[in-house]
Amino acid sequence: MESVHIYKRIVLSIVLLLTFFSGEVSGQIFSDSTANNLSRSPRFVAFNTMGGVVLPTNDYIRAGNSWPPFVSLSLKYAVASAGDKWQDYAYGMPYYGIGLYAARFFEKGGLGSPISVFLFQGGDLAEYSRKWSLKYELNLGMSFGWKPYDVFDNPDNIALGSSVNAHIGANVYMKHKLSDVIDLNFGLGLTHFSNGAMQLPNKGLNMIAPFVEIVYNIHPIQTAEDRSASLIPPLHEDRMDYDLSFTSTTRQIRVDTVGTGLPTRLLDKNFKVFGFSYAALFVRDYKYKWGPSIELVYDESSDVKVWRQLHPEDGQFYDRVKLGAFHKRITLGLSIKGELTFPYVSFFANLGYNILHGNDYDYRLYQIIGAKAYLKDNIYGTFGIRASRFSKAQYLMWSVGYTIKGKTLKKKGIIEN
Repeated sequence: MESVHIYKRIVLSIVLLLTFFSGEVSGQIFSDSTANNLSRSPRFVAFNTMGGVVLPTNDYIRAGNSWPPFVSLSLKYAVASAGDKWQDYAYGMPYYGIGLYAARFFEKGGLGSPISVFLFQGGDLAEYSRKWSLKYELNLGMSFGWKPYDVFDNPDNIALGSSVNAHIGANVYMKHKLSDVIDLNFGLGLTHFSNGAMQLPNKGLNMIAPFVEIVYNIHPIQTAEDRSASLIPPLHEDRMDYDLSFTSTTRQIRVDTVGTGLPTRLLDKNFKVFGFSYAALFVRDYKYKWGPSIELVYDESSDVKVWRQLHPEDGQFYDRVKLGAFHKRITLGLSIKGELTFPYVSFFANLGYNILHGNDYDYRLYQIIGAKAYLKDNIYGTFGIRASRFSKAQYLMWSVGYTIKGKTLKKKGIIEN
């Protein structure tokens, strides 16, 4: 039952994120359009089809066909930049939207037939002509409908231990304008599915595939005029941003079964994790900020002892769980944090090392990657994952934080005319 509550929290979190994101983006873009006397905002609908392989990163995928094939279909709706603000050109004409994804796996029926709801953001990497450009796109959402590991019904599927998993994707593609309203996109996509060790086993799935995408532009930009020269970014002020955030989540771990009487290392128990972080970030540009960060974490799974014991009165066996000493549950890490900033959502990553380290289950070197959106003024929410060895998930992270903007360090840039 505890895992059911976790899934409900995952679903509720992503629904709230989807509601905020879609409403915030549409509202702000439409309000900007109104301010600039624009009656209609550029939008598009896209149909995407992928066909590729699952990378053989665990024993279940490697069994039989070492590169099992899959196909997927996506339907996406997005709000695009109109080219009427300096931010459009400074951030590469970004677009934002919501999508629906469905996949089918061949030769790996034990994975199920997942469906995802995801947010996406994309923009220009390079523009070669009016008809040809190189673009990127990032996806983040939740997927449902997997067939998870089950010791009786699905014992081979060590890739995914839950029916609900995070969906993370990255695409690089060429865009070709066939007409004012139709675009043809083709490129390469990477997709990852995982529950962030909230339910073990969790080896995860990594997929790679070429794709083709047909785009129908609703209210396309009517003019081909390049206004980037006249929409110069205002004076940029170098400053410090100080981010404070609090994290609350849960995780599972594999336990040592030697001498415990337990039949498996997979313990169906979720341990509480709380974290606090403080980052001092140098804001040198509109597009990025970076700086040192401190992560203080309380983790109930640290140094936990588990065994199976016979009760002397009723003659039944029970699984016993004893938490480690309090100081063993505390870790303190130092990291370098980088953040790519965009008008509505940002993406960040940390590379860190635990100075205080009580959990022998994890490695001292850790990584954090996630997305960040401001909910109101300086208050923000984040969704991400913490891992070690660049591959082993520790837990999913939901955080709420506050940004304190520091004093100006120096000024640079061109003053807007």
